[in-house]
Amino acid sequence: MNPPEPQSTTIVVITDAYPYCEHPESVLVKPELDALATRFGRIIVMPRRRLSDTCDEHLRPGIEICGDLADATDANGLLPAWNALVSADMAYWLRHGTDSRQALSHDIQAAAAARWISRWLQRHPDLSPRQTIFYTFRLSPLTSGLALASRKLHLRIVSRAHTDDLRYGNRQLRLFTARHCKAIFTTSDQTAGVVRRRLSGDRHVHIETRRLGCVDRRTATPAPHVIHNQLTFLTVGPVTEEKRFSQMAEYIDALATARETPIKWIVVGDGPCFDELKTTLAQLTPNRWLTTELLGNVSNDEVHALYATGRIDWTLLLADDGIGCPVALCESMMHGVPVIANDVGGLAEMVDDDSGILLAANPEKEEFIRGIMPYIDSQLRYSRMRLGAREKWASDFDATLLREELADDIAQLAE
Repeated sequence: MNPPEPQSTTIVVITDAYPYCEHPESVLVKPELDALATRFGRIIVMPRRRLSDTCDEHLRPGIEICGDLADATDANGLLPAWNALVSADMAYWLRHGTDSRQALSHDIQAAAAARWISRWLQRHPDLSPRQTIFYTFRLSPLTSGLALASRKLHLRIVSRAHTDDLRYGNRQLRLFTARHCKAIFTTSDQTAGVVRRRLSGDRHVHIETRRLGCVDRRTATPAPHVIHNQLTFLTVGPVTEEKRFSQMAEYIDALATARETPIKWIVVGDGPCFDELKTTLAQLTPNRWLTTELLGNVSNDEVHALYATGRIDWTLLLADDGIGCPVALCESMMHGVPVIANDVGGLAEMVDDDSGILLAANPEKEEFIRGIMPYIDSQLRYSRMRLGAREKWASDFDATLLREELADDIAQLAE
């Protein structure tokens, strides 16, 4: 079947820093852009800041980069506050629900964004509201700014939403923003439910689950799994409070002690709780069966290179409620590496008996050890689970297919 003819509508994609950044945002944005490029003749990528002097130059034809927003913001991606202080929007939201310092900061940036976007569009008369769709990757102050500007300009806005987006700003502005979006896409059914509840089930807000997934990065002849005397666990992601890194360290230590089997735990990522994780590891009783390797931030290519060795046995993630369907776990399953996770957020939508081990929301060490033991003792059972993980990715988390569905949804909004 021939691909659809590109539409004349322009898509303005507002990112955090892509294409002036590397992993992890590039992993989220690039597949989306590739899919949109097959549906629309012109795509403008507009980052709010620059995190790197390096720019991803491997963009498809029809995708252009606009640095105007990044030029207008400071190093933290914030617009000048004076843009908001002279705004009638700011005066309104100061009287309606700005009840915390964090909410005030959100409202200031939203009002500043509305003013900046309105002026930016005046300089770009070719981007008429009827022929342009604005797409943001979070319900952020920039999304709220688009919504505020939309009252006069009648903009078409679509956005992704995550549960942690709901922690910022005041509730009334958040609901106002959602009502001005043509569609809101979440990464899991669980997240969609949370967003609906936090928006009071407003029937005017259109919310759909559109998972991110990951693209196939395996070679034509992927490396076989290496049977060895050491179990290797991998955890990939920001080291934050929402990810229970200290608990994971204690559980892996308990498994090594109980099993008396050499175990290696590799952690990829950095974040505000990185020092706390190092302290936890230092406080563990010396264990000759356990070694850890904290790699910090590495490129996505290096993560895939770890999987390509065939020596990663399990991917482990224990998290708090509110997590969606992490791309890091999609990449694990794509490589045929089973996942161990707890039953919170969207993780239950990813992990089943065929693709990994789903623990209770707040598992004890004994449950973790008991759950994995049968697969340590049986290579046949474990090999079947590796096949199941790969099949789960192919059926539910292949980004090439998932992002095409999203692109189709946005294309329908343009009709």
